[in-house]
Amino acid sequence: MNRKWIHVLLVAACILVLSACGNTVEENATAGIENAELVFTSEPNETNKAIGHIELYLPTGFNIEKGIDESNYTVVNGKSSYILFVNPNETEDSQLHYELIKNDAKNNIIEDKTFDKDGVFGFSAVNKQDEETFELVVSVGGVKISTISDKKKIDEKLQNMMEIAKSVKVVH
Repeated sequence: MNRKWIHVLLVAACILVLSACGNTVEENATAGIENAELVFTSEPNETNKAIGHIELYLPTGFNIEKGIDESNYTVVNGKSSYILFVNPNETEDSQLHYELIKNDAKNNIIEDKTFDKDGVFGFSAVNKQDEETFELVVSVGGVKISTISDKKKIDEKLQNMMEIAKSVKVVH
């Protein structure tokens, strides 16, 4: 009888481990892009940080650092770094960032989606760099935020990135 219980526990443990590992990159990318779309179609979070000529919302645990110029900033969350690019000359309906990523033959986009609401254009994309790393890109008009990520938490990162991009306000 003891062996039977040990086998049952081993099978249950294997099922638990396999189900936890079951989320593929594609599933995480799809979930992340859906999360980003939900954020895009919602009202932006109230700004809670200001640096240079921008105000923006940063989720808990995120910090922003001045970049190399007035258009580039580094956003940090733990070990993850994000590049925030703000082009104040682009309009809210600008598709420039999307066209650049789609027309670059080096990109291996595994999933992307565009969003349009009230004349504002945005998109999210997951670009495969190699077997273990992915470029995540989110854009709203002239604002783009990107990062290089492993397979973990792609869905959460895309949502946080859209929360940031959607909230950016250029102040003069």
